[in-house]
Amino acid sequence: MQSPSLWLRLILIAAAFMPATSYAIQWAAKPILVDVRFGGDDGLTLRLRDALENKFRSSRDFSLNVSNSPAMLVITIPTHVSWKQAGKRTRVFYTVEFASSENQSLGVRKGSCWDDSLEQCAAQVVRDAQVMRRKLNN
Repeated sequence: MQSPSLWLRLILIAAAFMPATSYAIQWAAKPILVDVRFGGDDGLTLRLRDALENKFRSSRDFSLNVSNSPAMLVITIPTHVSWKQAGKRTRVFYTVEFASSENQSLGVRKGSCWDDSLEQCAAQVVRDAQVMRRKLNN
């Protein structure tokens, strides 16, 4: 039979981890409020913005800010996207800035996709936002 002090130590160790585990589960389950902003007003930039908003709307980790409340994560397309014609297709190049609601820069990401597959760019931005989400809690 184990001594009571060993059992007491095990209970105390388990109790010490419970709040941290509970917090981690709560944090993982609650979507982060995201604000998508843009500086360009051309057709490709607006289409990318729409694709981003749709991708964040369908995400379980993020919630698109539709009110005037401050978002925890601000994602900005600062200028017009650039593009390059490749045969009959158009390659779109974007830059996205990530910041906290307090305007703390979290990073900049660049990427590209075909203009008829802007949801691929949006999916990459959402994956990048996952990385930025972890930075928010550091």
